[in-house]
Amino acid sequence: MAGIDTDDDIPDVPMSDTLKQPSAGRLHGADEEMNKGGHSPAKSDGFPRREFCSLALGTAIVAAPTVVGLRVVLSPLFNGASEGILARLTTLDSLVVGGPPQAFKVIADKSDAWTTYKDLPLGLVYAQRVADRKVVVFSASCPHAGCAVEYRNEGDRGEHYYCPCHESSFKTDGSLAPDNTQAKRGLDTLEVIGEKLEQGEVWIRFQKFKAGISEKKVV
Repeated sequence: MAGIDTDDDIPDVPMSDTLKQPSAGRLHGADEEMNKGGHSPAKSDGFPRREFCSLALGTAIVAAPTVVGLRVVLSPLFNGASEGILARLTTLDSLVVGGPPQAFKVIADKSDAWTTYKDLPLGLVYAQRVADRKVVVFSASCPHAGCAVEYRNEGDRGEHYYCPCHESSFKTDGSLAPDNTQAKRGLDTLEVIGEKLEQGEVWIRFQKFKAGISEKKVV
């Protein structure tokens, strides 16, 4: 039955005077006041108005700082998101010139004002070494609806990227394939950090982009 603590593991906490129902004596006293003065003290569902207003005001004072505090705590996680996050993919030597695209999970550390979060999975990308000192990196997030695209090499179609969610398709250079059915733009390229590439490391500036629109817009 609701309201009964069968395990006896919840302590009995007495209600405050504000939350108690008015006693018979208080109601009788109110009746006497009405008979003497011609009116009764204002009440709302058994609460004298003064006590009810005090309770409501106290609740509002407590609730407002809670919401503000939550925004302050979370805001550093979102600041500067449009600038992207630098992340290491692999070494340059691990990619073969002219070889097929390689998929990499982007894992990076992210810091806010208080904490550093280690090895956060941020997304998936495809990297392809198209020349001795040139690597092209695409986001694997389909620009149609955000599903993960797949690299395929099959039959007459040869090499291409394919989204299994809604059958969008792209050439290996990221542009829309002739038989594309849904996406409004090609795959989104990501910046490869040139200085790191000269040092034999493949680093990117990882960003996310808005899906479902024709222009490339960072979110």
